[in-house]
Amino acid sequence: MSYGIKRYNQNSALQMTSRQIEVMAFGQTILLLKNVKNQKERIHALTMNQKLWSSILLETSIEDNGISDILRKDLLNLAIWSTRYSIRAMLHDIPLKPLIEINQDILDGLKPNTNHQNMPIEYGEFKLSDA
Repeated sequence: MSYGIKRYNQNSALQMTSRQIEVMAFGQTILLLKNVKNQKERIHALTMNQKLWSSILLETSIEDNGISDILRKDLLNLAIWSTRYSIRAMLHDIPLKPLIEINQDILDGLKPNTNHQNMPIEYGEFKLSDA
């Protein structure tokens, strides 16, 4: 990766809130999962989904992370299920729809206004929409 691209990505990440980064991560993962056309894209989408949920698993496993115990347990269970399902989907030709639905539910919960489902989300210059 070129120096310029690295610097741009670093500056963009510094200007985004954690919520915006979460929205972007879930949105991009959903798009990858929805747009799978071949085995290579499937493995890539599932790998990205597994990385996303592994980071959630890591973050929620920290005892004093500011998340309520109930939410923490729910997120841990979802993260474990999603990472296991992703691995199974890499090995077997099982549907990706359950992963897409779980991710969409989380994304909808992260959106500032959930009354506008399937509408593009805009944060400054960043725009996330279904492709």
